[in-house]
Amino acid sequence: MKASFKGRVKLIIAVLILIGFIVLTLHYFDGEYVWNSLIKLFHHPFLMVLIFIVYWMSFCFKAMAWKLYLQGRARFSTCLLGILYSLFVNHLIPIKIGDLVRMKILSMRDCHIKNEEAIHSVIVLRILDMLSLIGITLIGLLSLEVRFVIPFWTIILGIVICSLTLLIMKKYAREFLKRHVSLFKHAFLGKNGFVIIFMTVISWTLEAGVLYFTVIALSGDLSFWEAVFANSVTIAGQVFQITPGGIANYESFLVFALSVVGFTVKDGYTIAILTHAIKFFFSYLVGAVAFVKYPISLKTVKEWIKVRGVTEK
Repeated sequence: MKASFKGRVKLIIAVLILIGFIVLTLHYFDGEYVWNSLIKLFHHPFLMVLIFIVYWMSFCFKAMAWKLYLQGRARFSTCLLGILYSLFVNHLIPIKIGDLVRMKILSMRDCHIKNEEAIHSVIVLRILDMLSLIGITLIGLLSLEVRFVIPFWTIILGIVICSLTLLIMKKYAREFLKRHVSLFKHAFLGKNGFVIIFMTVISWTLEAGVLYFTVIALSGDLSFWEAVFANSVTIAGQVFQITPGGIANYESFLVFALSVVGFTVKDGYTIAILTHAIKFFFSYLVGAVAFVKYPISLKTVKEWIKVRGVTEK
């Protein structure tokens, strides 16, 4: 019942975002303007190469953080393949099952790592991703002097939900909680934890280079810190994905973030279209490379989904 309610709320928000994107498109899409901007982008091959380099490096840092979280027991190539497959799958189908594929690749390719540990590692690192994005966003809002108010009731509600979740798990899943807390502590012990967090933050910072260099190529005015802020807001909004690659979510959130730092809606929309197209192209390119390196059939993926009970929520 709880999962069903959560799924409905998420779907309602996602549909509202989709409607917002349709409104944006009807009012601000200018095919000629987008095309001219694309041509302008192609006039800067060096910047385009930089875009793909920093985007590639961002995933390498994510893979290194994952390998380090697993105490070096997984191969870097396995971690990178899992992340690239996850990216590819999430840009291919409307529901986000990339993390499931990522988990299975880890436990299948490096067989000494159990399914439970693979699942745990992905969940923890995804939480770390969201915390990093939220942290960057909040710092950005403060440094850019954006006026915002967090309702007091949402803070209280968040504390209550977290407390109840921990109490329920402690009562009904004590061994499970104990085992995973132990894994968490061991992985983040001392310098190891600091390096994992550092690599995660750096990975998101590098991804912002896609936005930054695109705007530079279009002769726009955007500082790198503003690009990091806008990218973090945009990626955090992908939790409401109901379309391949988060189409609509990505554009809507990026338009909002860019408007905060002074861009017009039309320019923000055009930049969002171009950067998202770049990310789609990249995801399919690396997905093809990952498939050649480690082929996985569609039938196998369907079996994984069935076993894990993954459904659209």
